[in-house]
Amino acid sequence: MNIAYYRKSKFDFEQTLSNLLTKAKEFDFEVVSQTKIGSETELIVTLINEDLIQKILKADANLVGLIPTSVAILNKGGAVVVGTGNPELMSGVTPNHDVQNYAAELSTKLKNLINQTTGAGELKVLNVKLYSTHTCPYCTAEKDWLEKNMIKHETVYLEDSPKEAEYIVKSTGQMGVPVTEIVYEDNESEFVIGFDRNKLTTTLIK
Repeated sequence: MNIAYYRKSKFDFEQTLSNLLTKAKEFDFEVVSQTKIGSETELIVTLINEDLIQKILKADANLVGLIPTSVAILNKGGAVVVGTGNPELMSGVTPNHDVQNYAAELSTKLKNLINQTTGAGELKVLNVKLYSTHTCPYCTAEKDWLEKNMIKHETVYLEDSPKEAEYIVKSTGQMGVPVTEIVYEDNESEFVIGFDRNKLTTTLIK
């Protein structure tokens, strides 16, 4: 799972910032502050979705430090990029299903906000790889789910592919399966650890 979500803007800094401030209200975010960092064309904008934050903290107050409230507008090699933290990281530290649902909802809102702010649109999925073993029941369950939902994918059995097994350990720090690699445009990859039905649904089913 990626810890942040970034998109390259089709607009200059001023227009990107204007888009963000306008679109934030449409997605129920209140703009709390704007802080310049480094230069006149780099900024951290603090946003609050009061309803979702209250629900998350009511379900588990320990997650206060993991709720992303900042959107960064940065200059990368002359290009304007906009990004934020991934709320779904909260799902990895709590078994609370309510939190997982709230995190997925917040993630969708933030990603849509950034997509519309930048004019870049949603990241397109190019390929899905399911890393499995021949004896893993959760891998079989995920493969059945992918096929049921008609999601084109490639299954890689790690016992038969030592190089792929090494790649997964290096990329994720995990030795367990299943691991799903979602490859987006521009060769950006995201790894989903375990059969995370909620994450796979929000990412792969439109």
